[in-house]
Amino acid sequence: MQVSGDIVAGELEVHPHEHIVLVNGREVALSSREFEIVLMLAQHPGWVFSANQLSGDPEEGEYSPESVSVLVSRLRHKLAEAGASDVIETVRGFGYRLSSSKTPGEGILETHGVNRELRDAAWQLQEAVFEVEHSGTPEQQQEAVDVLEQARRDLFSSLAE
Repeated sequence: MQVSGDIVAGELEVHPHEHIVLVNGREVALSSREFEIVLMLAQHPGWVFSANQLSGDPEEGEYSPESVSVLVSRLRHKLAEAGASDVIETVRGFGYRLSSSKTPGEGILETHGVNRELRDAAWQLQEAVFEVEHSGTPEQQQEAVDVLEQARRDLFSSLAE
């Protein structure tokens, strides 16, 4: 039985309320951080997330962007062992996304009651983050990225409610 909020993408199932990931019905043992990464990718099919975005909030002691590649590598290995190889793809120069070959379309995310305009705004905000990351001085980039990233997190929180 699928509960509202559960995400199904091909052979991958993510159950956010239970903190469980299944591949072909078989549970995959993930660390909490690995689970957060696969959840973020699955909640936004087709979106590309930079290592910085996937690293979490540095003020809360989350991982550095450099360690995200190690986490993604471990995550890929665990998912492949369970039978879901190539679920997470690298978009060279940008970041990571749920593989388009494993994403059957926009409908994989249960979107009961989600405001489409809010979801579109979140998408536009993500694009703005990518643009800012590649323009201006490093200080200007970081300041703008911090503001945009906080706004993006607020939007995602609103979408999750």
